[in-house]
Amino acid sequence: MTTSNKILRNFSFLLGADLITKALGFISVIYLARVLTVEGFGKIEFAQAIIVYFVLLVNQGLDLWGVREIAKGQEKIKEIANNVLSIRFFLSLLAYGLLVIFVLLINKPWDIKQLILLYGLSIFTFSFTLNWFFQGIERMEFIALGQLMNQLLYVGGIFIVVKNSSYVFQVPLIKFIAAFFSLCLLVFLFFKLNGSFKLSLNPSAWKEIFKQSLPMGFSLVVTQIYYNLDTIMLGFIKGDKEVGWYNAAYKIVLIFIGFAGIFGNAVFPVLSRYYKESREKLQNIIRQSSRVTLFFGIPIATGICFFSREIIQIVYGSSYLKGSVALQILIWSVFTIYANVPFAFLLLASEKQKEYMYAVGLGALVNLALNFILIPRYSLLGASIATITCEILVLSLILFYSRGLVKVPLSEYLAKGLVSSFLMGLTLYLLPFNLFLKVSIGALSYFIWMFIFRGVTRKEAQLAFQFLKGSS
Repeated sequence: MTTSNKILRNFSFLLGADLITKALGFISVIYLARVLTVEGFGKIEFAQAIIVYFVLLVNQGLDLWGVREIAKGQEKIKEIANNVLSIRFFLSLLAYGLLVIFVLLINKPWDIKQLILLYGLSIFTFSFTLNWFFQGIERMEFIALGQLMNQLLYVGGIFIVVKNSSYVFQVPLIKFIAAFFSLCLLVFLFFKLNGSFKLSLNPSAWKEIFKQSLPMGFSLVVTQIYYNLDTIMLGFIKGDKEVGWYNAAYKIVLIFIGFAGIFGNAVFPVLSRYYKESREKLQNIIRQSSRVTLFFGIPIATGICFFSREIIQIVYGSSYLKGSVALQILIWSVFTIYANVPFAFLLLASEKQKEYMYAVGLGALVNLALNFILIPRYSLLGASIATITCEILVLSLILFYSRGLVKVPLSEYLAKGLVSSFLMGLTLYLLPFNLFLKVSIGALSYFIWMFIFRGVTRKEAQLAFQFLKGSS
């Protein structure tokens, strides 16, 4: 199997599963947002934002480290698996203990404290998550299977059990049960491929692992600061309604951001191998990846920015319309992250995790400062501005650190994509059709403008036409 086919196969498995799980997950988000009301929805989003940091204490960058080391060569695969799982098990005990202390100290109502502790159970299922293992051996179909099972159980449980705002405490329990059973499936597949694993205490090996994984772990922590800190600060400074409005907008953004992560995870093992074997092939993959991610990222951001109010109204109802302004700003994170992702994974694959850490670390500090300044005065708008400012800064730094590894004509890709997207948005804004029809017209008009400006080649246009003709 050629490298391109392997990447496509990996991406297809992850994309297929992700499309289904995201569709199911977003349906459950809409259902919960409407059933729990703005305040109830704000409470569960606040609790989940808190838990992310304790989950990251268990992660410590071990996922990315494990993928990279297994992808380089599978001679020590059992040793890698045993060490990663052992470290994460002991860290999960520490993390939940710290969570209990945190909950006792914060000044929040008891119902929110209960929600935080219940969502905290996911720390234990996460500690034994094996996606990193299957990603390293490039068996993405197993990851896809686990994701599908998890989401089906979760969404099914939500629709069966949760009927109104009084059922808010059942939501984290359903989430834990779904994660547990999907984990059991992945553990079974792991045993089938790897034989077994054993928990062990190996301080000397762990020390060496942490030297390499901690910069990646730190990067994940600070990345979550500019994803989640705004939610936490809105919860403490403003209230549950503000958290509900803001996260309703952010959930839409996260759907599209997730595709960038899937693409990056699919290409990461190949980047790791090519960095070791062929710099020419490495550059070609980064060029192709950048072109693809920008081709999709720019029009998505433009289209949703133009029609944010209509989208919020259709998805959540009029009670969430105050979140439309946040969506107009936050959606540009899709553009920055799609531009960012090939180069971010390039830095990690080329063992420049410290540079990546510096980029996201500075971004997190700026985000933290801006949130403290802007949220008390501007609420949702301030949180949105802080987030997108941070994303632009991180993108700039990652491109700066990548400049010595590859050369990619980003300015050319950007110019064609931005002009085509602006003309697409202007066309749609002037048309008197409903939103669903505008989406189809918008996609077609963007493709036509890109073809005119030579952002799409004649061969690619012919392939797209053949695909559409064959599917009609």
